[in-house]
Amino acid sequence: MAAAQRVDEETCDVVVVGAGMAGLVAATTLADEADVMVLEAADRAGGRVETVRRGDYWINVGTQFTEGTGPLIDALDRHGVEMGSLAGTGVSLVLNGAMVDTSDVFALMFRTRMTLRDKVGMALVGARILSAVPFLESDNGLARRVRAKLDRRPASDLLRGVRSEVARAMVRSWSGQWMGCEPEETAATQLVISIGLALADPAKVPNFALPVGGNQTLTDILAADLGDRLRLGSTVRSVETSGAGVVVTYADADRTVRVRAKRAVVTVPSDVASRILPELPQTYRSAFDDIRYGRYVIVGFFTEEEGPQPWDGLLGVSTPQLSFQAIFNHAAAMRKNGPRKPGGALACFAGGATADALFELSDEEIVARFSRDLVSVYPQLEGKLGEGIVRRHHRVVPFWGPRGRESLPTLRSPLGPIHLAGDYQLDMPSLADAATSGENAAKAVLTSLRR
Repeated sequence: MAAAQRVDEETCDVVVVGAGMAGLVAATTLADEADVMVLEAADRAGGRVETVRRGDYWINVGTQFTEGTGPLIDALDRHGVEMGSLAGTGVSLVLNGAMVDTSDVFALMFRTRMTLRDKVGMALVGARILSAVPFLESDNGLARRVRAKLDRRPASDLLRGVRSEVARAMVRSWSGQWMGCEPEETAATQLVISIGLALADPAKVPNFALPVGGNQTLTDILAADLGDRLRLGSTVRSVETSGAGVVVTYADADRTVRVRAKRAVVTVPSDVASRILPELPQTYRSAFDDIRYGRYVIVGFFTEEEGPQPWDGLLGVSTPQLSFQAIFNHAAAMRKNGPRKPGGALACFAGGATADALFELSDEEIVARFSRDLVSVYPQLEGKLGEGIVRRHHRVVPFWGPRGRESLPTLRSPLGPIHLAGDYQLDMPSLADAATSGENAAKAVLTSLRR
C-alpha cells in the first residue's frame, strides 16, 4: 500500500493565488506590510506574460503591449525598466494583395482593388463603429445609454445588412486579433472600444509601449523581489473561509499543504476561481460563468535581414485574408536612433475560430503556413526567417456575450476575507487593468487588516 501523502500546516498573513500580473502586483504591494505567500501552479511566474529573447531582440509570445497609466507604468518606472516608445510608428492593412496605411481612408477605399459592394460594406461598418466612438469615454446619460445598447447586442450586429465578404473578413479579423473570439461570441461594446478609438484617434498609438527586453522584464523583476515568498509548481485545491480568516490548501511535488491566513487574494481565471472557491455564492458563480476567454495561436520569428526594411516603421499589420490576422513588429521601438541593427523580431497572431482550427495542427504545420503567408507579405524575408516559436493560448483575453457584463460589478466586492483580482474586473481587459486590480485588492486587504 502506498504511503499516505503528508499534509503540512503553515501560517501567514495573506495568501495570493496566482502569479500573473495581477497576483505579482498584489503581492509586491503587500510585501512591505504583511507576511505574504504567493502560490502559482505553473513552473514560471507571469501568467499570459511571456517573452523570448535572442541577442538584441525579443518577442512577446503572450501579451503584446504595455499601455495606459496606473500601477503597471508606475512599477516599470519604479524599477527603472527602459521603455521603447512606439510614437511615430504606423499600422497597415494587407487586403487583396495590397498594403495600405489604415489611417488613410482614401487609400483603404481606393487602393485595395475593392468592388463597389466591398467599399459600401466597409463604409457601413466604419460608420457604425465611428458613430459610437464619441460615447465611449464620456459619462453623461446619453453615453451610458449608447454603451448599454452596445452591451445588449452581439458584435456581429456591425455586419447587419453587409453583403461584402471583404468587410465580413475584416470584422472577423479585428475580433480575432483584439479579443481572440468571433463577433457572434461577444457583445459589441468591447470590440467597438478596441478598434473604434484607434480608428478615430490614431494619436493614441503612442500610449502603447514595449519595455526593453519585453513584457516579461517586469514580471521577472517582481518575481525576484518576492524571493522565496513565491512558490512555483504549487497547485491550489481550495480557498475557504475559517472564522475571520481563510484556509488555503495546495499541493506541490510531494506533499499537501494547508495554509492558515488572515486574508487571501485570488487572481486566477474565472473557471479556476469557480473550482477552488467551494463556498462561492451563486451570484458570484454566475458572474464568473459570464466571463469567456479568447483563444490565440502565436508564432514568433527572429529574422536575419540587414539594412532598412519596409516594415521598420510599422507597429503592426492587419492581415484578414491570411492564415494569421496580424503581424506585430517588436523591433519597431528600436528603430528610432542610430543605424539599423541587423535582424529583427516579428510575431504573427491568429485568434478566435482561426486559432481553434490551428489547435488541431502540429507546430510544424502552423509554422509552415505562417512562414509562407509572412513571406507573401514581405518577400524580403525569403530565407531570412529563423525557427518559428509557437505558443497555443486557449484562454487569454476575457470578454462577455450580450448582457454578460451586467454581472461584472458583483466580482468587484470581496467575499469576506477573500478578495478577487484580475483583468476581468475593470472596463477594458488589459495588462494595465490586471495590475490595477491587483493593487486595488492589496490595498483593500491592508485596510481590512488595520481595523
